[in-house]
Amino acid sequence: MAYRAIIAAAFGALTLAGCSAAPASEVPTVESSGEGSVTSILNAGVSARMGGAKFLFDPLYDNHFGSLAEMGEPLIEAIINGSAPYDNVDTVFVSHAHGDHFSAEYLNRMMAAQPGVQLIAPAQAEEAMQGHEMWQDDFAERITGVALSNGEAAERIEVAGVVVEALRTPHAGWPERHSEVHNITFRVSATNSVGAPIRVMHMGDADPAAQHFTMNSKFFCCARTNLVMVPFWFFQQDDAGLLIDRTLNAEEAVGVHVPAETPAFLTSSEWDYFTKVGEELPIKELP
Repeated sequence: MAYRAIIAAAFGALTLAGCSAAPASEVPTVESSGEGSVTSILNAGVSARMGGAKFLFDPLYDNHFGSLAEMGEPLIEAIINGSAPYDNVDTVFVSHAHGDHFSAEYLNRMMAAQPGVQLIAPAQAEEAMQGHEMWQDDFAERITGVALSNGEAAERIEVAGVVVEALRTPHAGWPERHSEVHNITFRVSATNSVGAPIRVMHMGDADPAAQHFTMNSKFFCCARTNLVMVPFWFFQQDDAGLLIDRTLNAEEAVGVHVPAETPAFLTSSEWDYFTKVGEELPIKELP
């Protein structure tokens, strides 16, 4: 497999074979090194450790649509209950309310099991949680719902000692498909121990057309991102390098949301991408 992601030295990896589910008995234990890193969960799920805080992006989903890795029960329970390496989570981010990125049931259970966790998600996801039987009214105090139009200026949120900027970026297939879906790109900014900025960005299921990002060019050009997590189809663009470096203003990129059967173009590329639980990349300092 042609990925360059750094794999943690000791963990029980959940292997993927075609479209088979992860083994039900294994949950990895990952200890990150350095001041910041991102670690794969499954699909578009990523754990990020930076600025002394821990964040999860799209960590729980309940629909693999027959082509994505299916979450095993031990992994689901570990995230919901905050078992290592998913302990001490400060904030959970949800990009959009599709079943391969989101589960109203699982997130309601997580909010109940971990009363200190904050959730930042599009208002559509919050509404889905409220409509589920496991919703508790006091969850609302810990949820920041994001309701933005395409092209609208980013919303700034401060949580767990970091700055979060939420920006609506059209879902892949726009405008023919999913134009009604609020897909949120999150950029999280912190500082390391010597005061240098470190930023990560998670883009959910963003459409790769440059026009979506040029209308928010001030957002992207105002701050260089150390590491951006993009849906794997960004790497299929002819100008992928320029898209990452110039348009998104990011130093490095890692692909997520990769199908269980990795596309051939990706295996033959030089891009980093995540396919297994526990694959890790450091958040490198900017030059």
